[in-house]
Amino acid sequence: MLISVILTKQRSEQVIEAAKGLGEVILEQVGTLDSQGIKDVLNSAARVASDILILDLDIGAGRDIVASLQGFRIARPHTRIIILAPDKEPGDVILSSLVGLGIYDIVSGPKDTDWGKLVRDVLSSKPATYAKAARWHTGHFLNSAPAKEQVIIEERPAGVVTIAVAAIGHGLGCTHTALSIASFLARSGHSVAIIEDSQRPALGFLCSVMKARDGRVEGSYTIHGLDIFPSGKSAAGDNSNYDSLIRKIKTGQYEYVVRDLGVLDELKVRDMYRADSAFIVASAAKWRWQELIDKIDFEFSIIFPLASQNDIEDLSFYAGIKGTALPYCPNPFSKDNDSLFLKLLAPILPNRKRKKSLFGLSLF
Repeated sequence: MLISVILTKQRSEQVIEAAKGLGEVILEQVGTLDSQGIKDVLNSAARVASDILILDLDIGAGRDIVASLQGFRIARPHTRIIILAPDKEPGDVILSSLVGLGIYDIVSGPKDTDWGKLVRDVLSSKPATYAKAARWHTGHFLNSAPAKEQVIIEERPAGVVTIAVAAIGHGLGCTHTALSIASFLARSGHSVAIIEDSQRPALGFLCSVMKARDGRVEGSYTIHGLDIFPSGKSAAGDNSNYDSLIRKIKTGQYEYVVRDLGVLDELKVRDMYRADSAFIVASAAKWRWQELIDKIDFEFSIIFPLASQNDIEDLSFYAGIKGTALPYCPNPFSKDNDSLFLKLLAPILPNRKRKKSLFGLSLF
């Protein structure tokens, strides 16, 4: 199971050790937070497809936690939420409000108790029901004044969305960029696969080094919630690894498939046009402009890893080529460039709209 943890420093070591013993910790926040910090970290947690969220009430103000958890509950209705409530007693208005949100897994005890054992016990048991949490529910709620209901309408692309990534030459970061895009989508809560069709396969070795678990379908491996299909021997002739995996892709019910195409050639250009969105990875270095000019296709977006803004401006001014600089980030599974990928992928991401409702009826 995939676990996100938001903890104070005092309990972090015990709880994280317990969580790692029973699952994989994919989001980790340790320390106290102010109001905006609580909101930000729970927004980040909502973008991660975790099965369980463990949250320590001592991270900050209870009112801020309740308000932010309400938003998290809407975004992730099926994620199990476990609340650590040190030194709390029945009648606490914060815990009553959380039970009112449908959060029933409440772990209480003295501050100096063995929180690792308590967390192991609750993770090993079935999710709590209201009957178990009823003693915390006083019927009093924070911000109990009636408010107009809001309905979130999400417009999603139909079918599997394919994203193709190819590079102008070897060693420019095609695989790294493809992994970064796929990782961003997985962190955003989508089911994602990355399929390798590069001339220099590398993902099989990555899966071996990282001791990846088996993915959701045969032949795939999972790293950080992302299914990886390394280049296989099943593809022959002009058939790509992707073509041979079409049936498995449908079986996996993926929302997004990212294709690592390697170096651009005539066959790869065909694959780029078949995709819903396509990116060319190139160097913004002046001595490599010629190879970009020779192969450029303005139908595709261009990404320049490690380029400075001055490099991008020079390329635009002298060669008339526009693109996006991808800042230095050696770990493709990092969230450092999430804001950039959010903009680049906006046309193919779900469109969320809020509409007010009246008397419980949605207004469309």
